[in-house]
Amino acid sequence: MMDRIIPGGVAVDLSAEGVVLLRQLARELGRRFVDLIGIYHSRPSLLDRTVGTGIVTTELAHRFAAGGFVGRASGRGLDARRMPGYPPYDELELDVPVLVEGDVHSRVLIRIAEVQASLRLLEQLLDDLPEGRTAAAIPAAAGEGMALIESFRGEILTWVSLSADGTLRRCHVRDPSWFQWPLLEAAIEGNIVADFPLCNKSFNCSYSGHDL
Repeated sequence: MMDRIIPGGVAVDLSAEGVVLLRQLARELGRRFVDLIGIYHSRPSLLDRTVGTGIVTTELAHRFAAGGFVGRASGRGLDARRMPGYPPYDELELDVPVLVEGDVHSRVLIRIAEVQASLRLLEQLLDDLPEGRTAAAIPAAAGEGMALIESFRGEILTWVSLSADGTLRRCHVRDPSWFQWPLLEAAIEGNIVADFPLCNKSFNCSYSGHDL
């Protein structure tokens, strides 16, 4: 689980046995996840806590550029995999669920839908794995570059500047939690104190990501 994603690609290739194991794991997770969804929807006392709690309006989600499941639960359906877009998602069937209620319940439903969408994406990727090198060489030269990718919290932007010998000169990382922490304050307004942990965890913001 460490040092496998490297500049230019990945450090190791996936074996045929690994493909089989991942496919079996994805399908088993999918089956078990259905049971968890049923548990959530069949507990009136739990739904009473989540439905209508911690609302973030669509207007606020757009004003603060909230991404990920926080934005999608409040009607903002932007996804960096679609816009601006990047491989391999430009060749995959990608579901981006969007709701407009903006409460804790909606954020739970978006996360449920995105787990299922991720399992479908994994199946598609395993069906069409390319052959060849797993990483491209990174030339040692002065320059800078910027990338925008989609994480489960939303868009992560990273800018890197290299010196002439290829060493890191400067970098800037922007975590999506930057845009979501201020919305948590709006979400807890008017709710009882006991609902704060529920609202907070429904956002699942990153403390360290914000401190970057």
